[in-house]
Amino acid sequence: MHQYVLLLVERFRMTVAELVMAYAVVERVLVLHPTTMRVNSIRPMLLGACVIASKTSRDGDIGLWEVTPPLFAPLVFPFAAPPPPPKRGAVI
Repeated sequence: MHQYVLLLVERFRMTVAELVMAYAVVERVLVLHPTTMRVNSIRPMLLGACVIASKTSRDGDIGLWEVTPPLFAPLVFPFAAPPPPPKRGAVI
């Protein structure tokens, strides 16, 4: 397990704070849901926690000004053609 943690730290270039956060995430899951602890589940859980810890600590905050323009952009599907207009006298 020690070598696995060292491999994750090296590959993700994790800081000590990120590693502590990953351990805290795994510990919290095991406290809230003790039945999730299996022999083959701890390594994938630690891998996922390391990804979450790295992502949350390295990504910047998203401001409202970055979200607002896409929300108000018109919804256009360039790959779909508009439906043809109904014919006169056709029942819709």
